[in-house]
Amino acid sequence: LYEVMPQGLVNRGEEKRNAARAGKIAAVPESEMIIFEPEAERKATITVFTDVDCPYCRQLHGEIDRLNELGIAVRYLGYPRTGLDTETHYKMVSTWCAEDPKAMMTSATRGGSVPQADCDNPIARHYQLGREVGVTGTPALVLEDGTILPGYIPADTLAGYLLNPATP
Repeated sequence: LYEVMPQGLVNRGEEKRNAARAGKIAAVPESEMIIFEPEAERKATITVFTDVDCPYCRQLHGEIDRLNELGIAVRYLGYPRTGLDTETHYKMVSTWCAEDPKAMMTSATRGGSVPQADCDNPIARHYQLGREVGVTGTPALVLEDGTILPGYIPADTLAGYLLNPATP
């Protein structure tokens, strides 16, 4: 459903989907996420459905320091693109179950080995949530308002969009 406004067409249906998506993401406890937090003030937050074997997820994670430097917190949810009960799924479980999940996430996205680990983990729930909110590939970046941005976006471009929303 679109509404004609002076600034152009506004997709009211997508606004409603964004609000529902934001609510579902907000219901996920941060304790289930792997979070890379800026040292200084948090200016924006993105929630990323990620896969440690995805080349574009690896590219995005390679810019995690830059995103944090720009004041952007990155909260990861696991989304094994190949599905559950696959090699990638078990790597994701091992990443979340590692003694230091953040360090393991960085190692895994650099192609490092992921020692097998198991624990009570949220990967299957994250995967189902991703399917519910419209994730079709990784990385899938979900903004605080529920807008979903599919695919890799360079850190500086993403920061420009997040921190200066009036700028195209």
